[in-house]
Amino acid sequence: MTVQNIVFLLPVYNDWKSLKIVLERINKKVKKLKKKNFILIVNDFSKNKFIKVKHLKFINEIKILNLKKNLGSQKAISIGLKYLQQNKKNSIITILDSDGEDDINKIPEMIKNANQNFNKVIVSQRTKRKENFFFRFLYLTHKVLTFLFTWNWISFGNYSSFHIENLKKILKDECSWLAISATIAKNCGIKKVNAERKKRIAGVSKVSFRNLIIHSLRINSVFLHRSFLISFFYILILINFSIFNLNHIIIALIILYNFALILIIFLNNQNEYKNSIKLIGKIEILNIS
Repeated sequence: MTVQNIVFLLPVYNDWKSLKIVLERINKKVKKLKKKNFILIVNDFSKNKFIKVKHLKFINEIKILNLKKNLGSQKAISIGLKYLQQNKKNSIITILDSDGEDDINKIPEMIKNANQNFNKVIVSQRTKRKENFFFRFLYLTHKVLTFLFTWNWISFGNYSSFHIENLKKILKDECSWLAISATIAKNCGIKKVNAERKKRIAGVSKVSFRNLIIHSLRINSVFLHRSFLISFFYILILINFSIFNLNHIIIALIILYNFALILIIFLNNQNEYKNSIKLIGKIEILNIS
């Protein structure tokens, strides 16, 4: 199957300055791909305006989906994927963040692998990170916690490339409304490409301690049923083996953790996912000549 179209999907919330630079860098990297290159920006109800870009010689079109309210990057990506499922056929889709932290130099390698592995999602496995020690420690804690309750080591984020046929698997349930990386890990075969996590280009990161906890819970809530089974297994072990007389505390924490996952699913309004395409407002096509 010959793929003619490359589509880059980028969610954005106020990061227009960094997005402009990201688009310029994408334009340079797609020069040798010899494909039609399209950009789909999902504007997550930003408070400021888009910075105009011109002279992107190797990009055929930039389209902006303006959402009617702020939903967060994961839901914005989910809506973008739904839109592409209806509007782009026989394409390679690459999901990128708009802050510049994803290694754009890896785009040709990611797309090449996606072309060679139509039935897999190519994910960018993070190697070095540029955040401070405290954030890196929290991120490691999140990965360990996720592994303990899902038996999945998820060391990648949104940055991924795949043939559009994989959308059937990614969007087959409502999990993409919660976390894209976890949905891919749960529903798809994956192939990893190592990439360094870069510093954001401009502005201040919106990731706070609170947001990191919520994001971690969202990822784990994708595996809710598996978490229940694994938690039951842990509780059985704790009931039968005394561990420093802390069994009842650990069991209570495990139960509380699973209740937190249920709460996250409830608060994220899964019913909204079914009609999420209606959350798209004005659709703009930018002049890039």
